[in-house]
Amino acid sequence: MISHIIFDCDGVLIDSEILSFAVDEKLLPDYGVKITAGDLARKFGGVAYGEMIAAINSRFDVCIDAHRYQERCEAMLATTFEKELRAIEGIPELLSSLRVPFALASGSDLARLDQCLGLTNLADFFVNRIFSAEQVKRGKPAPDVFLLAAQMCGWKPEGCLVIEDSPSGIIAAQAAGMRSVGFLGGAHRSLDDETTLRAAGAEYVAGNSRDLHGYLRELSLIKAIN
Repeated sequence: MISHIIFDCDGVLIDSEILSFAVDEKLLPDYGVKITAGDLARKFGGVAYGEMIAAINSRFDVCIDAHRYQERCEAMLATTFEKELRAIEGIPELLSSLRVPFALASGSDLARLDQCLGLTNLADFFVNRIFSAEQVKRGKPAPDVFLLAAQMCGWKPEGCLVIEDSPSGIIAAQAAGMRSVGFLGGAHRSLDDETTLRAAGAEYVAGNSRDLHGYLRELSLIKAIN
């Protein structure tokens, strides 16, 4: 029985992935790498910077310093987020309607999460329940950040449902012994991604926040309407 929910952040709560990968598409040619934002989203959605850069270095036979690259991206993104970042439509209302405790577990670092949740007015939903891959040894698709969230919140993994937009996140949830739902409400995703998320292990794929609300209602995780 599901008694707790763990949300990914980028692409689930906030529409940040489309902005982030657009920055990558602009910066990577400086290192001899030409790849589109769409390709990056499909391959590296939910993956930490270090792991993404390691994969790019191997694929394109380059030697990008992940730490310095992340600093460049974060600097550019900070300005972009201030102007353009939004919560995904319907997410604040969905969070307000949940009848079970919930947390956030993300591949983003804590400073970025603090910035993004503040800009989108979502921070108050996750007080003392924000967890980052920087707090564990391995990022997604390893289960570490989800297991950390469950441990710190005092929840059993088998009682948790993970909401994720990326195959790596779904795989991480499976490895943690948690059920998972795929989410396609971010601008970087399309309905064509449903097959990929199901193949990764998602028990259901929601096309938008309304679909997600309906599925969570079926699981009795939404407050009853008086």
